[in-house]
Amino acid sequence: MSPKITASVITIMINIAASLAISFIILIAMNGFNESDATWGLGVFVLLALLVTLVTSIGAFFLTGILLKRQFSPVVSALIAVPVFSIIGIGLEIVCALVGVGVAEFVRVNY
Repeated sequence: MSPKITASVITIMINIAASLAISFIILIAMNGFNESDATWGLGVFVLLALLVTLVTSIGAFFLTGILLKRQFSPVVSALIAVPVFSIIGIGLEIVCALVGVGVAEFVRVNY
């Protein structure tokens, strides 16, 4: 159980760090927006980033369990699961940032 929890906690920490870095980039990208318009985009980004972080950490937990059942060592199982789901999570968080900017643009144009 310990390698599973370790893999999920490390994946959570990596995804949170990536979310913080991406949030600064999204703030720079929405420099010309009004505060009320940008708030919607940032809110969508935060919600989606939290969802991605939760899903990827659960995925790392289960992948570590699957690798342990296939007779991988606990360290190797965690070392495989963490990078796989961290890379997937960072890619999805970049997509979340684009969706957040898109929502802010939609609100700016239509409301």
